[in-house]
Amino acid sequence: MKNFLWFTHTNIDCKSRNDFTIDLTHLIKHFTDKELWNKKRYRTEYNDEFGKEDLEKLKSIKINFHLQNSPYSNFHGYEIILNKYFPLNKIERDKISSSGIVDASRIAVIEIQFQSDQILRKNLNYIEEKDCEKVFEQLGSENIESFYESDRLKSIVSEFIQFFTFNLHLNFLTHRYSFSFTDKPHPSGFTVISKNEVFFYETTRTEMLSHYILYDLENDNLELLMSKTSEFWQKDITSIHFFLEALKSNYITSTNFIKLVFTLETFFAKSTSNDYTTLVVPLIISKNIGEMKKHRDIIKKCFSLRNEIVHGSSILNFNSSAKPYHKDIRNDELFFELKNIIINIFHFYINNRLFLRRSNVNISHELIFELLPQGVNYNKRK
Repeated sequence: MKNFLWFTHTNIDCKSRNDFTIDLTHLIKHFTDKELWNKKRYRTEYNDEFGKEDLEKLKSIKINFHLQNSPYSNFHGYEIILNKYFPLNKIERDKISSSGIVDASRIAVIEIQFQSDQILRKNLNYIEEKDCEKVFEQLGSENIESFYESDRLKSIVSEFIQFFTFNLHLNFLTHRYSFSFTDKPHPSGFTVISKNEVFFYETTRTEMLSHYILYDLENDNLELLMSKTSEFWQKDITSIHFFLEALKSNYITSTNFIKLVFTLETFFAKSTSNDYTTLVVPLIISKNIGEMKKHRDIIKKCFSLRNEIVHGSSILNFNSSAKPYHKDIRNDELFFELKNIIINIFHFYINNRLFLRRSNVNISHELIFELLPQGVNYNKRK
């Protein structure tokens, strides 16, 4: 049995400021039964093909969020967290520094136990890296097979991370969190594979846990949500792909906003007009007339801003201090309002089990008539 640890920065926060752990072990068998390996990956990084035998090697998987006393970069405080998982003297400090983890304000640790018959590769030290013979020794067939195994493992772990973050977004709506936006991408991370107190290190940078989400234990419905979304996660659903692409980082640009608009449009058939979208979405997600008017106004503003980005001559910024395109709402506020509208559409699909029919069920007249067979004025007629 080997241990796999993936350390990376995270902007997932907790209202209580306490550390917390999410155990996803129970999903291993479920995703094996669902043949997760046949699903297209919702990412370009860590997307190596894997099979049933690779997934079955996993014995446990959990994500530990360390939030207290951040930032850990002050006085090398991050070392306290790392030292809980492996002896720091087993890995050269320069290698750890190169991962970018030293700048993390909060640290997430994905912790895996897996079965493996492959050898544990050996890290070369600074001097050995200059020795050609030592370098070529690492290219033997056993090392190569071990390399491929760890890449497949990273792909599987990334699938679990994205599944978890998708459900986090569904559970916790976000408002006015642009204080967390960064002015440049900041992927960070490294992995450690160990067995019998022997350790192998690799720089493995990611941003998949870096979008700000405020976790609140009192409003935690993750188990219920994950039980529902795990039933269709193995499907190729375009709206989930664009949604996760738009929110995989805290570096928010016009591209992220456009991907959110793409997400909205994927719920509709080709050539659906903007007017139809702005009419129907408020009908299916709003609780009252006031919400309908607000949602319709937000969607219209989003389409207008999207057109300005794609066809206009302006370069727009989504920080809170940026000059807004619309006079009555900042660009970053519009970003979050659109995100929450899309989350409510996802809930509409989940509650009506639409993703279980097939991968992409479009919002159409036929679907609305099916869900409202008696007509919207039926209760009034009674």
